[in-house]
Amino acid sequence: TPHINFDYSSKIAKRLTSTEAFFTKLREHPLNAYNAWAAFEKVGIPLSLLKIILMLPLGAFIVAIFRNVIGFETFGTFLPALIAVASRETGFTWGIIGFSVIITLVGLVHYPLERLRILHTPKMSILMVCVVSLMLIMSVMGVKYRIFDLSYVSLFPIAVLTITAERFALLLIEEGFKVAMKVLFMTLIVTGFCYLAMNSLTMESLFLAFPELYLVLIALNLWLGRWIGIRVVEYRRFRWLVQRR
Repeated sequence: TPHINFDYSSKIAKRLTSTEAFFTKLREHPLNAYNAWAAFEKVGIPLSLLKIILMLPLGAFIVAIFRNVIGFETFGTFLPALIAVASRETGFTWGIIGFSVIITLVGLVHYPLERLRILHTPKMSILMVCVVSLMLIMSVMGVKYRIFDLSYVSLFPIAVLTITAERFALLLIEEGFKVAMKVLFMTLIVTGFCYLAMNSLTMESLFLAFPELYLVLIALNLWLGRWIGIRVVEYRRFRWLVQRR
């Protein structure tokens, strides 16, 4: 009725669950990761948090591919993977919007602080206050306008966003608006690929069932660490050399 001050919303999400017979058979197998994950649950670490932790190395590997093989520039070495993790709750679209708004606005705040010529640590503290304030404002707006996914933007890594905003502002000053927006755009693209891989049910299941896949990631990173080939984006830059060959 209109006189009752009560409102509610519901959200339905698909979730695959295993049968009890599967768990019984898995416990009896000598080589399984289920007992390890069960031990984590006993000490209060939920499986959802373990999924996030397990997926971070995969996201870092994707960032390494884009930086070393394709040649993309990103803000921070593993920032796209961290933003992809934080976007699990907000959804990719609102996560990207929230990240872009925070980085841009806080980056603009850096201009007057730079003119004041204050020390680096107090300046970073002020930028962090701005980051937290924007997060709270966006969360309140998400609740007010019933965009509940946007309200989870407060889960973003605050310290990482503060450092990224400073780097964005410095890039604006040193290289110009075009270069800064180009790096921001590349960061968002890499974040998108990290989000797709890290939120893949197939990849989550594989790493939960076979943690030894980390050895494969180590081997692939060792191979990337010795990469001496030309990056993909550099083919356009040095195409005249390739054509001569």
